[in-house]
Amino acid sequence: SAMRSLASRSSGFVASSVAPVRRVVAAPVRPVAVTVEVEAKLKTRKACAKRLRVTGSGKVVGRHAGKQHFNEKMTRANIREKSKCFVIVKGDVPNAIKCMPYSGINAKAN
Repeated sequence: SAMRSLASRSSGFVASSVAPVRRVVAAPVRPVAVTVEVEAKLKTRKACAKRLRVTGSGKVVGRHAGKQHFNEKMTRANIREKSKCFVIVKGDVPNAIKCMPYSGINAKAN
């Protein structure tokens, strides 16, 4: 009765205690060497990644040079302009893509 109540809850199959036991002998499996060619990952050039940034639209922007010291000689407007980022020129976009392959640079946006 306990076996029937257990079977009725699951699949309805009741294993018979009189059923013959079968042993299945599997043939030994030989290990087969499988070669998988994986393309190498491209490395990001860290020097370029630290100097350039990619915007949400895929443009590559960088910082102006020449604002670290000797700022007394510069006009306020010049210092303010050097604080802003600039979009790199079209000729340097392929180099930036090679240096930062996984950064999502959009060549058409630049």
